[in-house]
Amino acid sequence: MLKWSGLYNLTTRTLEEELTDAGLSTTLIQELVTVITRINYGQSVTMSGLAGAVSLAGSGGGLWSVEGGNWQMAAGLINRSNVELHLGEEIDSVYYSGKQYELKTTKGKSYFCEVVVVATPLDELNIHFVPGITIPDRRLQHTHTTFIRGLLNLSYFGLRSLSDLPELVGTIETSEVPFSSISVLKRYSEHDMTYKLFSRSYMEDDLLEKIFSVRNETIKIDWGAYPVFHAHEVFAPLILDGQHLYYVNAFENAASTMETSAVSAENIARLILSRLEIEALSSVPESFSDAFKMHSEL
Repeated sequence: MLKWSGLYNLTTRTLEEELTDAGLSTTLIQELVTVITRINYGQSVTMSGLAGAVSLAGSGGGLWSVEGGNWQMAAGLINRSNVELHLGEEIDSVYYSGKQYELKTTKGKSYFCEVVVVATPLDELNIHFVPGITIPDRRLQHTHTTFIRGLLNLSYFGLRSLSDLPELVGTIETSEVPFSSISVLKRYSEHDMTYKLFSRSYMEDDLLEKIFSVRNETIKIDWGAYPVFHAHEVFAPLILDGQHLYYVNAFENAASTMETSAVSAENIARLILSRLEIEALSSVPESFSDAFKMHSEL
């Protein structure tokens, strides 16, 4: 799909190379573009050009979100799809017998199916596949998100007045700054706000005490947010075993967003239907096959 759309070459070069060829100065790339990529992907302009372009697109206007939280999109899709959802139950192994798949869970249960779609990154999971599968090594970029209700320390930023504090503090690539960004999530009063802090590593309390003059509440979350993007990107196959074991997250090497994941999921769904139809055609007599093909084309 990337080659068909003319986007594949952007995964073979870095964002920095693409922007330099486009005529952007080194200063502009280092002091503006880098700030954006660090906020959106926690990475520098050495990331692949396509993921970098998506990161830059997410910095402009015209963005939207669901009132009450974007989680409602996933919840709504689950409700509309009429599926049976098993929460709090992880897949331990996937075994293919030659006719069907057996999924065993950490709760000792087994589920049998003809098609398996993996819709989560396999990079940090320990699912046992039989027969085994092979995917390229890929690291996930861990984003440490720290929520603080309190007030930033003016002296830490070399400021004298609260009015001098911006709504967003972005950073460039330097070892001297321990965070990627700090932004105001909610303002209760002039001296009471909730901040969101992104960093590549865990924020120790001693460090937070320096950055904030007041810290009433702190929540820390560490999550494997997206792949560490490289140029040249190496993609995992969409079909992991040559049968009906599919991998939605193979596409994340191109760019990791809700929208691109939805595109990948739709492509996987269409691929499944197409391959099942071909298998159905190959299993019926030729005369019936011709009639079935004509009907499907209609």
